[in-house]
Amino acid sequence: MPQYKLIYFNLRARAELIRLLFEVAGVQYDDIRVEHSRWPDIKKDTPFGQLPVLEVDGVKLCQSLTIARYVANKYGLAGKTELEKARADMIVDCIDDVSREIVKLFTEKDESKKNEMKEKLEKETLPAHFQKFEELLKQNHNGDGYFVGDAITWADISFANGISWICLLGFDNPIAPLPKLSALVKKVENHPKIEAWIKKRPTSVG
Repeated sequence: MPQYKLIYFNLRARAELIRLLFEVAGVQYDDIRVEHSRWPDIKKDTPFGQLPVLEVDGVKLCQSLTIARYVANKYGLAGKTELEKARADMIVDCIDDVSREIVKLFTEKDESKKNEMKEKLEKETLPAHFQKFEELLKQNHNGDGYFVGDAITWADISFANGISWICLLGFDNPIAPLPKLSALVKKVENHPKIEAWIKKRPTSVG
């Protein structure tokens, strides 16, 4: 089995999906959490000056979704058919789009504009996006299973992780009015390996 080293800060953010995939797969990896004070010294040794980085037997991979997709494919969490894999990729990429909209809020310096952005996110952007996710979920077994196929994939794990992260940042649960998505997130979080990881993972602020 390859030797894995996952290098990131002590945050969930861009690395938590990767950690969750390793946990569900039951694969040993080194979860290396870098202090921000050490980042300038480490940055020059990363492929593109960014984290997370996954070392696979010494070979370095960057880009969080590339790493997560690699782990999902290697350990049977990407979908069973090419179409399932494409739909799972679509779900993950759409969740990433939502995350990027939220990140814009935290990079805005003007407090007045930030308040306007947050209000629009909570009242317009997030409800519209998650209604579409609810509709996508219903296209597979009427929404009573997973986003694709008959088993958990990285799409489901990514979605549940995204909701957890949004709530961690202080937003109200954006899927509370959506029963199928709410049931899916509960199912994912009750997965024995995910439940165990949530209980033991280090505390972080984002």
